[in-house]
Amino acid sequence: MPEAGRGFLAACAPYFDDQSRLTDLPGTDWRPLDSLGPEPELRTELARTIETEIIPRLMLAHRALGESRAAPPVMAPIVITDADVASFAEMIVRKPLSVARAHLDGLRDRGLTTEALITTVLSATARHLGVLWDQDRCTFVDVTVGLSRLQQLLRVYGPAFEISPAPEVERGRVLLAVVPGEQHTFGLAVVEEFFRRAGWNVQSEFLPSKPILIEHVRTEWFDLVGLPASGEVSAAAVAAVVKAVRAASLNRGVHIMLGGNLFVADPALAVSLGADFGARDAVEAVNRVDWMLETKKMSC
Repeated sequence: MPEAGRGFLAACAPYFDDQSRLTDLPGTDWRPLDSLGPEPELRTELARTIETEIIPRLMLAHRALGESRAAPPVMAPIVITDADVASFAEMIVRKPLSVARAHLDGLRDRGLTTEALITTVLSATARHLGVLWDQDRCTFVDVTVGLSRLQQLLRVYGPAFEISPAPEVERGRVLLAVVPGEQHTFGLAVVEEFFRRAGWNVQSEFLPSKPILIEHVRTEWFDLVGLPASGEVSAAAVAAVVKAVRAASLNRGVHIMLGGNLFVADPALAVSLGADFGARDAVEAVNRVDWMLETKKMSC
């Protein structure tokens, strides 16, 4: 983890428990105070640490440690809007942690799955805090409090998400790796769990160099290679990685999937960059692979 990230984690320590002595934070607009906040050069590292370091590491560290909660009865789907995320972000900063937990438990009681809770509430809130910080709309204290409480909430709900039912049949081997040069790994951790649940043998590389990535596909057999890209590297660079992976792959018929923020608006962009298909999120990724495999069977 970058030194700036380590410093930020250390700064979170005082907020790990609810503290009655914590004074009210700034109002709805969350305007920063000049006396609060790190040096300007830490701003990028702080925003990156929110999504790329802390939450993914906590998710992976807690795999298979929790007990799954009984499935709730079938209810009407719950839609989490941008306004809901913004309200929850303010809740975890301004209210006691117990209020946030009660809110999340209420969503689960109404039928929101643990997967949805993590992907559409916790991770979305982390990104929202990063946007607020990047736009100077919240203080360093706001982000510190919010992030520390997101950590605690993930410790509570993460294990239940990571407990996966044993797959009935192994689908194949998939290598998931962020495009070299990218730093956003939270989405990769979530996609990994979805593919495991679907019966895939998953190998993940969170921050690989290009030579390491190429060595993996050159020496090991993978049926599928998934490469998330958030837009931190250019489309041309992504295309170059796809081309290199395909050329070096031990499996000459390897399928390559691209996903991440770069393809949310236009998944078809992935094909123009040399991939077989693109996916907006983890659910779509698994569904697209299933459809691809079924189509292949039908054509045989």
